[in-house]
Formats: sequence, structure tokens, C-alpha cells
Amino acid sequence: MDTKKTENKQELVEVTQEARDYEKTRKRKDRVKNAAIIFLALMLVLTFFSNTIMNYSLAEVATQYVESGEISPQVRGTGTVNADDPYNVTVSETRKIASVAVKQGDHVKKDDILYVLEDVESTELTNALNELSELKVAYETALFAGDVPNEVITSVRAGEVTSMDEYQAMLKDVTERFDLAESVKEQAQVIWDNYEDYRETDSYKNAYNAASPAYEIANIGVQQAEATAAGDTERLEELSIRLAELNRDQTELTTYGNQIDISYQERMVKAKRVLDDATAIYDKVKAEKEELVTAIAKEISLTAQRDSITKKQEEIAKLREKSTGSTIVAPVDGTVTSLSYVAGETTKPEEAAAVIQVDGKAMTVKFSVTNEQARKLKVGDAADPQNRWYYNEFKATLSAIKNDTTDPAGKKELTFTIVSPEVQAGQSVSLVMGEAALRYDMTVPNAAIREDNNGKFILIVESKATPLSNRYIARRVDVEVVASDDTRSAISGTLQGYEYVITTTSKPVKAGDQVRLASGNL
Repeated sequence: MDTKKTENKQELVEVTQEARDYEKTRKRKDRVKNAAIIFLALMLVLTFFSNTIMNYSLAEVATQYVESGEISPQVRGTGTVNADDPYNVTVSETRKIASVAVKQGDHVKKDDILYVLEDVESTELTNALNELSELKVAYETALFAGDVPNEVITSVRAGEVTSMDEYQAMLKDVTERFDLAESVKEQAQVIWDNYEDYRETDSYKNAYNAASPAYEIANIGVQQAEATAAGDTERLEELSIRLAELNRDQTELTTYGNQIDISYQERMVKAKRVLDDATAIYDKVKAEKEELVTAIAKEISLTAQRDSITKKQEEIAKLREKSTGSTIVAPVDGTVTSLSYVAGETTKPEEAAAVIQVDGKAMTVKFSVTNEQARKLKVGDAADPQNRWYYNEFKATLSAIKNDTTDPAGKKELTFTIVSPEVQAGQSVSLVMGEAALRYDMTVPNAAIREDNNGKFILIVESKATPLSNRYIARRVDVEVVASDDTRSAISGTLQGYEYVITTTSKPVKAGDQVRLASGNL
């Protein structure tokens, strides 16, 4: 019995060990399975994000079907109507607008009222009247200021006008007399100055000659005292004789000097009289010249002031004559294309208050086309409005073809002359000219046509399936452009007719590149 228990116990231990081994094996397998699942999931996520990142780095393209459609070789364009010779309604005064009688686009007849003005004098007339008043006050003040000769006042008030030749003659006469008087005075002054110099020189000579005997007389007096002291009678007699001679000489020299002085005084009196007379004549002619110059200047100034008053009066008369009155009216029949003012605003002189498109005057429309389109046209060709049903009377003629200044190498500017009473300046008009539309099996937008050294081609999109998504590859297809208009081109090439053609790209694309489609394509 003990043996049996022992065997049972041994069996229980073995079963328990097997159970433990199985659990370890199961857990190891679960870990491997979980790791595999995590790895696969991670690879799936990485693949998804790598595809997404790659997709966002690809060029985004827009596509359209290659499909049948009409190609119209007609030239189309839209431009703004300009009046060739609009009539600008202007006013010469500054006036305030009381009301506006018309609106833009209205048709008016000659003399129809455009604006109603406030009933007051124009600013120009008011200013001119004030200026006239100021001119008169200044003129009268200058005329009677007290420094104008009476004959000048009389002449100016009488309306007399002294010519430049007369002024020149008067001034020439007084100037010649002034120059002569000045010359005579200068000569008299020289004579007077010379007499002064001569008199002083001779006086010094006479004084010297008179002083010489006096010196010897004084010396003889000394010698006589010595001879008297010595008792030399013979010497005293000789000295007496010499003294008598010296006294006689001194008397004669004094008398001669007095006579010379009297002669000079008489001649200087005459010279002074001549100088005084010459100076008086000079002063008189000088004063006469100064008075004449002042009188001429005053007369010229006053005449100019008087003439300014006359001109201002004439200006006021013209302002009154040209006065607009209480309204601004249409000078011609036509359509009002623009109005410059609203009620309450003030007109500006010579500025267009309104512009009228004159009835019967031609208008122009301009727009640009490609050089290829322009080659199909010639000056004189007729054009129709695209919405022909809208107009009853409409005529458009191609009047000029010239280079487009914005793209001289690639475009031409067309100018059309428009004649229609139903069209106004500033209005937008669409024109069409050329042949009727034709239908083609395969057409694509013009933007889809590409060209390189090998010729013209298109890029189509081909789809390739992958386990996660479709990939889109650009493929080149060489084509020939059969016809084209301004929006689409008819093509021929190795196409089935239902391919997706690339029209625009977010960045450059070449054949073989993988691309991503813009939202809404395919």
C-alpha cells in the first residue's frame, strides 16, 4: 500500500512538471506572436507615413480628360470703350453746385441743364472787384502824395502817355547841360585853386626879400655901436651910407609886395566870382536833372498803376460777360460719360465739370492677342460683339495692329473703331472675329500643350496599383496640334481619347516622374 501511494505521488509530480513545461512553452509562443504583430504593425505605420510624406513631396498636378469638342479659330477679346473726341464741359469761374440735374449715362440735348449753381457772384469776380478797389486806393494815394509835379498829375489824370523817345530826349537835353555846367565848374575851381597856390608862393618870396635888408640893417646897427665905441668916424660914415641904401631897398620891397598882393586879390575876386557863377549854374542844372528823373519815374509808376486799373476793369467786364449764370448746360448732343461734382462742391476754373460723348463720334476699344492670332487679321476687318443679341446697332472695325508694349515679342495690341448709339465710354465690350467653330475628336486645354527640341507633346497620367495605394506616373505622348483657339487645341497622336492630360503643376514635371493628383481629379 505504501508502494502504491508512492507511485501515485510520483505520477502527480510528473503531471505537475509537464503542466509547468507546457505553460512556459505557451508563454514563449505568445511573446513571439505579440512581437511579430507589433513588428508588422510598426512596418505598416512606417510604410503609410513614408507614402504620405513622399506624396506631399511630389508635384501636385491638375488634369482634364482628352475629349472631343469645338475649336473656334476666332479671335476674341474684351476692352474698355474710350471716346475718341469727348467734349469736356468746363466753366471759367469758381461756383458752388446747388444740385446736379443729370446722372452718368443720361443722353442730353444741347442746352439741357447739367448743374444748377448757387445764385452768387463767382469767386473770380468778387476777387477782381476787391483787387480793383485796392488798385484805385494805391493809385490815388501815390498821385497826391505831395512829391509829384503838378504837370505830371495833370498829364496822368488826362490819360496822356509819354513815349520812351520823349523821355530819352528830355533826359538827353538836361544831361548835356548838366555835363557842361559840371565841366565849367571844375575849370573855375582849378583856376581858383591855382591862384591860391601862386599867391602863397609869391607872398613867401616877398616876405623873404623884405626880411633880407632887415637882417643887414640889424647887423649894421651892431657894427655902428662897435665903431662908435672905437671912435672910428670913417667907419661910421660908411655904415650910415649902407644903412640908407638898405632902408631904401626895404621900403621898395615892401611896396612891391603890397602891390603884388593887391593884384592877386583883384584877380582872385574875379576867379571867385566865376567859380560862384559856375557853381550856381551847376547846382541849378543838377536840381533840374534830379527833378526830371524823379518826375519821369513818378509818371512811369503812376501810368503803370493807371493802366493796371484799366486792365482790371476790362477783366471784370469779361468776367461779367462770361458769367455762367445760374446753370451749367450741355453745349452739344450726346451721352454724359462722367460728372466731376456733386451738390455742395465748388467748381474749379477750366476743369472739366462733365464729359459728354458726342452723338455720331466714333469710339475705340483695345485689347491684346498673340502674334499667331494677329497674323490672321488685317486692318479693316469687321468684328462682332460676342453677345450680338444685346445690340440693335453695332459696328466694329479693326483700325490698327501694333506691338503690345508689355510683351512686344509675343503679343499685338488691336484697336477697333466702334460706332453704336448703345455703347458708352467706360463700358466693357467683348468682340469676336474670324471663322466659325469646327468639331474635333480630341481636344485639350492650351495649357496642356508642351514643346521641346523634339516637338510638341502632352503629359498624361498613368495609374499603377500597389498593395497600399495607387501611384500616378507622368508619361509623354507626342502630338500634333491640328487647330487651336484662345482656350483649347485640337490634337492628333497615339491616344485612345479618354486619357487624363496634365494641365497645370505645382512644380516642374517630366516624363517618368511620380506625381500626386490635385483634389477632385480622377
